[in-house]
Amino acid sequence: MIDVGCGGPAGYDHLHGGLTSIGLALRDLHTVVLSHAHPDHMGAMKYVLEVVHPRVLIHSLDVGAALDISRLHESFDIPLAKERFVPFDRFQDFDLMEFFNIFGCSMNPTENVAAINDGDVLRLGDFEFEVLLTPGHAPGHISLFERKTGILLANDLVGVSPAWYTPSSGGLTGYLESLNKLQSKKASVLIPSHGPVMENSEASIGRIREKLLKREGILLEALRAGPRKFMDLLAALFHDASIHFFPGCGILESHLIKLAKDGKIARSGDLISLIR
Repeated sequence: MIDVGCGGPAGYDHLHGGLTSIGLALRDLHTVVLSHAHPDHMGAMKYVLEVVHPRVLIHSLDVGAALDISRLHESFDIPLAKERFVPFDRFQDFDLMEFFNIFGCSMNPTENVAAINDGDVLRLGDFEFEVLLTPGHAPGHISLFERKTGILLANDLVGVSPAWYTPSSGGLTGYLESLNKLQSKKASVLIPSHGPVMENSEASIGRIREKLLKREGILLEALRAGPRKFMDLLAALFHDASIHFFPGCGILESHLIKLAKDGKIARSGDLISLIR
């Protein structure tokens, strides 16, 4: 099984209902491949481990978070968000695990973990999947490519919209490089974690890249009017204030890191200005 789903009550129903619909039973599960250590992909390990104890394969960079879920505070860059929102007391007690619980997708650790790495080949049934390290959304996010069939499991990187990204998870630079890596495989079909199967993999990957770079254009346009503070750019990038703290802060910081590296902006304290 590749990913097991959320840890909330609905996750249990999806897991068991999905297996039953194709004539399989959870007790027969011997191997789980986790695309990354996020609650909507591995939270339901809680239910798996109540029935069976499979070997669990996950990229070495995400092993720590799969075993100790408190480490997700780091890769989600929650300390960065709290620092940006210092004047807003309500965010200083933000608890990531409680955030997951509220949305019905609790996070749970796993066991029997074995690390996999970029370039490894996983022989699963009649398939041989090449492991592709594709960070941006998570440090150890992987995609899987089956060369014989041309099937590409892009997991969270490609869907209807971009996944969120933070500096500690690979940032915008990592995300864009990962998209290039996926596109180089010239897959015949792309299967995302969220959304429908995509027959034109190159176009699907290209659309996500365009959406990411469109955000960069929004920031550059805002800065053409003069220097701006971090919070001003956050409001320009996301009109929905409910996502400013998370994942907005991490996304914006990822863009600013790339723009500074590209020599397009300068930062002085909390003031960001365009280099003309």
